[in-house]
Amino acid sequence: MSITEVMINSVTNFLEAQTTPIAKLILLTTLIAIYAIFIFYFYRFLAKKNLIELNLNQYNKYSAGTTFKIIALAFYILEYLILLPIITFFWFTVLSMLILLLAEGLALEIVLLISAALVASVRVTSFISESLSQDLAKMLPLTLLGVALTNPRFFEFVSHIGRIAEIPLLFNDILYYLVFIIITELAMRLIDLIVHIRKEGEALKTPDEEAS
Repeated sequence: MSITEVMINSVTNFLEAQTTPIAKLILLTTLIAIYAIFIFYFYRFLAKKNLIELNLNQYNKYSAGTTFKIIALAFYILEYLILLPIITFFWFTVLSMLILLLAEGLALEIVLLISAALVASVRVTSFISESLSQDLAKMLPLTLLGVALTNPRFFEFVSHIGRIAEIPLLFNDILYYLVFIIITELAMRLIDLIVHIRKEGEALKTPDEEAS
């Protein structure tokens, strides 16, 4: 028997030994509270238009010229091509694990597909309305919790331990979905930048037209 199997059996035996109602109540309350806290921070953070608010450009001491543009580009790359993938990877991975544990019977590739689609759609809608994005971000996780709590098999800890053992398999194909999310984010930021430039151009043209 492998070390992993020994650990799984040990945890399973411990959970099954908690037969008293108060022990089960404490365990269930703790799990729901932890899950709710995570979802609270998950949807509030992921639904923000600007995930990263470090504003690294404030440390740029050059105010004009080619040097300013190069340093500004370097800061942008650091924020959105290095830090953003790390942050996205964290939320995407944790969300995938939660769906894997709560959504009974879903294959791993479906879990990754749902997680990636949810994260990507939340990021897209955050550029339109952060309120809409927040509602979307918390809808599926809270729905999964409600469905899981009403499923009799939710309290069969053995099945959950078995699903936990599948978590490492999520990382086999996670890179493809992560790249899709990052490309979607950068595309939305490019579109948002173009719209912003056009609005500024129209604002500058209006006074000139009125003067003429």
